[in-house]
Amino acid sequence: MTELTNEDIKALARAVGLDIQDPDLTEVGYSLNAMLEAIDALDPPGVNAVEPIAVITPDSEVRS
Repeated sequence: MTELTNEDIKALARAVGLDIQDPDLTEVGYSLNAMLEAIDALDPPGVNAVEPIAVITPDSEVRS
């Protein structure tokens, strides 16, 4: 699995309205990449054979 770069992390942060400062990028990158590696290690049999489905909730259930 390819690790996230600082630019990837900044783009992801901007997409969710966060501003990660340069001094924090190393620590955030380490944590995110470690989580992605752990998630990648989870590989229950057949999980990749199932197509994901979109979960759509009515507007009244969406929280800001």
